[in-house]
Amino acid sequence: MIALIDGDVLLYRFGFRGQTEFDWGNGLTSVAVNADETKEELDKFIKELIKKASCNQLLVCLSGPKETMFRYSLLPSYKHNRKDAKKPILFQELKDYLKQKYRIVTRPNLEADDCMGILATKRPGKYVICTIDKDLQQIPGRFFNWDKMEEPKNISQKQANKWFYLQILSGDPVDGFSGVPGVGKKRAKAFIDALYESGTPSEGEIWKQIVGVYAKKGLDERYALTQARMARILRVEDWDEKAQKPILWTPTK
Repeated sequence: MIALIDGDVLLYRFGFRGQTEFDWGNGLTSVAVNADETKEELDKFIKELIKKASCNQLLVCLSGPKETMFRYSLLPSYKHNRKDAKKPILFQELKDYLKQKYRIVTRPNLEADDCMGILATKRPGKYVICTIDKDLQQIPGRFFNWDKMEEPKNISQKQANKWFYLQILSGDPVDGFSGVPGVGKKRAKAFIDALYESGTPSEGEIWKQIVGVYAKKGLDERYALTQARMARILRVEDWDEKAQKPILWTPTK
C-alpha cells in the first residue's frame, strides 16, 4: 500500500523543531537553525512512518498557494486566526527538499487534506492516509494518526459520512467556520448518532434535520450549505479533474 503523508504537518513540525531561539535580554533575540540535522530527522521519521503504516511506498501531499485556495472564496474568515502566524525559518527549504527527494502531490487550489481525500477515494484500498488531522476521518478507507495510533484503522463509508455531518454542525472555530453556534462536537455527535439509531438515513433526510438545527438559531439553508462546503474534505466525486476545480458539495435529495 501507499502512504499518503500530510506534508504540511511535516513542514511545520520539523521546521520549528529545527530552530532554536535565544533570548539575550533587553528585547534582543536570535534564532539558530540546523538544516542538515533537521532533514536527517525528517527522513528518519518518514521511513519509520511508512513502516508503522504497513506501506511500501509513499506520496507526500502538499497544499498549493494560499491565494488560490477555494475555501477563502467561500468564506473570508477561513483560517483568519492563522493569518499572522509565522512559518518556521526552514519552511521553504524543507519544502524544496521534500520535492527533490520524494514523490509529491499538489494542486494549485487544493490543500493537502483535499489531495489525500481525492486520491484515497479514487482508488479505494490502495492508500493509507497518514496525518494528525482528525478531520481526515471523514474520508473512507485506511487512516493513521501517527501521534495517537499504533497502527492504521479502517474507516467505513458510514463512519466517514457521520464525521462529515458532525463537522457541518460543530464547525471548526480554529479554521474560521463556526457551524451551529453553541453546538460543539459532543452535542453534534449525539445528534448524528440518534439519526442513525434505526438504520442508515438518506443524505437528503439527514440534511433536512441539519438544516432544522440551523433554523433554530435563525440561520437559513444557504448559511448551512456554506458551512458544509467549508467542512467537506474533497472526495473524488467532488473534483473536476479536467478543469482542475472542486465541485462544491450539494446534498442529494
